[in-house]
Amino acid sequence: MEKKVIILIAAIVVIAIGAIFFTFFYTKKCSDVSCFNSALLECFRASYIDDARDLVWLYEIKGKYQDKCRVKVKLLEVKEGLSEASFLEGKEMMCSLPLGTVAAPQENLKNCHGLLKEGMQELIINRLHSYIVDNLGQISEELNKPL
Repeated sequence: MEKKVIILIAAIVVIAIGAIFFTFFYTKKCSDVSCFNSALLECFRASYIDDARDLVWLYEIKGKYQDKCRVKVKLLEVKEGLSEASFLEGKEMMCSLPLGTVAAPQENLKNCHGLLKEGMQELIINRLHSYIVDNLGQISEELNKPL
């Protein structure tokens, strides 16, 4: 009788540990974007490495918080051609997407916070500044035209 009770208690403990692990710690590793998008749609914990043409992104869905889906975004690698963005490698940000939304989190930086967001904004400002300086003559001509 005692052995049956011990086995029953052990089984309950193993099931409880498994349930806790899959509820709070397990993250599905997606190998393609459709797997990740379906997880994002439901806001289930998942991760995906997007090896894009110029950049390599790591996305990790962390789960629901209030009425948002939290996604951690990390820039793993800046490939050739974007050398001015190399300082962003290894930086990350946390994005909060509306539930049921399937979109690349870094597309709308207003939903994000962290060092990666700050670095991306700095890069955008620097590019904009360079564009303005390079095209100052044309901009001046356009401003002087009558309405």
